[in-house]
Amino acid sequence: MSRELVDLSPGQLHKLADLIHGQEVEKLKELKFNSYAEQQKYLNEAKHSRDMVYYILESTKEMIVQTEAEKDATKQDIAKDVYNYCTKGIGVSLQFIRSYNTRLTYLDKLKSHSDDLIKQLKWLNPATQQKEAQRLALEAGTYKKAMLEYAEKFQHFVPNQFSKWLKENKIKFEDLVQDTMAKLHLQGPFKNLDDIQKLQVYEKIIAEGGQGNPVVTYSFEALGKLGVAFFIFTAAAMVWDIYTAEDEDKLQAVVRDSVNALTEMVTLEVGDVVNAAVEAGFAALDIEIASAAVTVIGAVAGFGIGALIGMAAGGLLDLIFSSGTSKVENTDGLTVCRLAPMPDGLQLARLVKHNYPDL
Repeated sequence: MSRELVDLSPGQLHKLADLIHGQEVEKLKELKFNSYAEQQKYLNEAKHSRDMVYYILESTKEMIVQTEAEKDATKQDIAKDVYNYCTKGIGVSLQFIRSYNTRLTYLDKLKSHSDDLIKQLKWLNPATQQKEAQRLALEAGTYKKAMLEYAEKFQHFVPNQFSKWLKENKIKFEDLVQDTMAKLHLQGPFKNLDDIQKLQVYEKIIAEGGQGNPVVTYSFEALGKLGVAFFIFTAAAMVWDIYTAEDEDKLQAVVRDSVNALTEMVTLEVGDVVNAAVEAGFAALDIEIASAAVTVIGAVAGFGIGALIGMAAGGLLDLIFSSGTSKVENTDGLTVCRLAPMPDGLQLARLVKHNYPDL
């Protein structure tokens, strides 16, 4: 079946967020927790992820209403680009990111960025701030184009020979990042690069993985700090999927054998998951100091298992993406890995489009 992003109205995105959240609650209530309080933490995180969608949709709607009331064509055009960028970003998060705690990190970055853009636009006076208006228009237009590009890449992503080559040559995630830096003539630790350079590294890996060359030119003039941070997470998520594609099926098979069926809920100690990963031949991570990190495999784009890892899945991925290495030491909240099939947002989006055409 096609993985094409379903174009939904704000009302339909709202409905999709509700449906996904409803299914997530059902999954979480079936899992075993050590206490009611622990279960509530998971449920609150899932609710927060849904509410983040509500917030971004409402704040961007208010922005459109405000600029229409001001009747300033320049501000109206900028507002439309910001609106399209944010709603497309929400669509990607709901349809392609199946783990709610990873989606929450993604949406939190989008929220911070949209808040900043809305604030800049609110206080902009194009009549007296022509250069600032031109800069913000360029920035908003770049975000809209870039988000469309990422949506295209997500929907056309398939494991390919590049993923297989990485696996066969036992190339670690951090080695892939460092090799790509060398091709771009960048030196030093990845974490010391500026954000534009980090984004360029991940974009080049995406291109070499056969997922398409970037068509948007990134620069500090065209992208603000918060926008770059959001795109680094988005691009790195694609790189992660390209990198782990060859391991995904094997790890799922091992987990499936341990719980008999993917439809079952299971709570595994981190050590058990690590042992399963080793047995599957998973070489992406440095197991020695980042044992818990292995549980995030498949947590970004839509695969069959969603890994719910305490409250830290998205934050752990953010650490990996910003540092360019899986050798991260933050394992807070990762003592237990809870595995459950997560809702398929893309399938639900098709149902929403068909069943709620007037929203």
